[in-house]
Amino acid sequence: MDFFDRLLDVPDIKSRMLTFHCLFPNDFLPALDLLDRKLVQRVRHGLTELFLVTSSHTYEVRLHAWNCSCAAFTLAAYRSDTGQTEHVPSGPYPFGGTIARTEVPVCKHILACLLYARCPTLLDDTGTLAISKEELAGWCAGWE
Repeated sequence: MDFFDRLLDVPDIKSRMLTFHCLFPNDFLPALDLLDRKLVQRVRHGLTELFLVTSSHTYEVRLHAWNCSCAAFTLAAYRSDTGQTEHVPSGPYPFGGTIARTEVPVCKHILACLLYARCPTLLDDTGTLAISKEELAGWCAGWE
C-alpha cells in the first residue's frame, strides 16, 4: 500500500487536504511529492533528531529549531522590508487583530518533515536512521 492509498483511508481527508492546501498554497503539494517519492529520512542519535530531504541536493531540517538549510526557507525567514510602515491602531487593549508581518517561515522540506513526524499512520517509518556521532557530523557537514 503506497502513500496515497493510505492517505485515502483517513476519514475526512478531503477537507483536511483542502485546509492544508489553503494554508500552504505553494508548499503543500511539493511536500506531498517529497513524501510520496520517499525522499525524507529521519536521523536520530540519542536525543538529537534531524531530517534529511534528498532531492537535487540534500537539505537538513531541524523541526525543534524550525530550520531548513534550503534557500527558499532562508528567503522566507529573512524577507526584505519594503520600508513602508503599517499603521497600528491604538486602543484600550494592546492585543488582538491579525499579525500579517510576522508570518512563520516555511518551505516544502519543513512541511514534508512535519507531516512525516506528525502523521505516522500515513507513512511507514522505514526512513528512520540510527547513526553514530561521527556519521551525524558527516551528514551535517555536507557528506552524502
